[in-house]
Amino acid sequence: MFRGLMCALVFLLAFPVTASAFPQQLVTITVAASSKSAFSTTLTVEDSGRLAKQILRSPARKTSQKPELPRAKIAIGKKRFVYDSLSRLFEPSHSRMILLSGTVSRELEHWVTAAEQKHFGRFLAWELVRKDFHRMSYADVIDLETGQRFRVQRRAGSRHADVQPLTKEDTRIMKGIYQGKWSWKRRAILVKVGNNCYAASMHGMPHGAGAIKGNDFPGHFCIHFAGSTTHRRNVPDPSHSLMILKAAGKLPQQLMTAEPHMLVEYFLTAAREQDTAILDMMTDGAALPFRPDEIFWLTRVGGETDPDDVHLVTAKIPVRVSYLTKEGGERKETWLFHLERSSFLERWKITGITRGEKADD
Repeated sequence: MFRGLMCALVFLLAFPVTASAFPQQLVTITVAASSKSAFSTTLTVEDSGRLAKQILRSPARKTSQKPELPRAKIAIGKKRFVYDSLSRLFEPSHSRMILLSGTVSRELEHWVTAAEQKHFGRFLAWELVRKDFHRMSYADVIDLETGQRFRVQRRAGSRHADVQPLTKEDTRIMKGIYQGKWSWKRRAILVKVGNNCYAASMHGMPHGAGAIKGNDFPGHFCIHFAGSTTHRRNVPDPSHSLMILKAAGKLPQQLMTAEPHMLVEYFLTAAREQDTAILDMMTDGAALPFRPDEIFWLTRVGGETDPDDVHLVTAKIPVRVSYLTKEGGERKETWLFHLERSSFLERWKITGITRGEKADD
């Protein structure tokens, strides 16, 4: 027996077991604009084994809390985690929050930020972007929700970029992003010019003149960047501004700190653009009295309403709105927004909307 043990020991010494002999558990971080996005970016952490051990060995506690505006999904082997906008790590399948040390939390934040920087565009002022995306130059446009990509050329525009798809195929892809129908609806996009990627917003309606022959696009369309304005206004368009924040990955933080009145404005803008992903971020699953795709056009109108009722953790804000449905016909109503937060340290959420009587013209 002793001879057998000695032989085994000699064998082990001759063939030492190293860490590389075991499969390393990789830490992968996946980010997207929303839970509904088909387009995402996944980053594998360098030296994953060390960070994986630190996370898996961290204490955890049961919680009924849910992640606030998730920033990333994290996978370690078969385990799945969610990292939220308060820099907290959750394991939803076990209803647990992972209690990370300061060192591990900072390292994880570093890698999540790195993944976001790969996925989203730079929030850069139009006056600077236009020096790179100059007239007659080319760019790739990537739709932030679907990931579909097409090529464009900037032909004109001083307050924003007037662009045209290059080919019939580019036009087909662009129209497909809008479900096969040209639309003024704004969408969050990335604009890649060379090695630079900018946060931007586009609409999907051909208008005006077009100069590229054979692309099946009757005119041009507009792309807005931070600080861009329309031809008719000297201030940025609220819808384009909201989509640029989304394209830059800055929208969750804006919603985390938004006061009730600002949150209502964001809601009306997102409803007008039929962006259900943004609406979900503000309502946190609360039922709405309408389907977003039922509203064809929406705007806030002036007029007398009941006074706002804002307290420490609850708020009621009445808003007069005018909107068009797909069935046609303009409607004017007063909507009463109900908002709550669990404490004065938490974010505001829209918990319901009461549609009042038809407003007077």
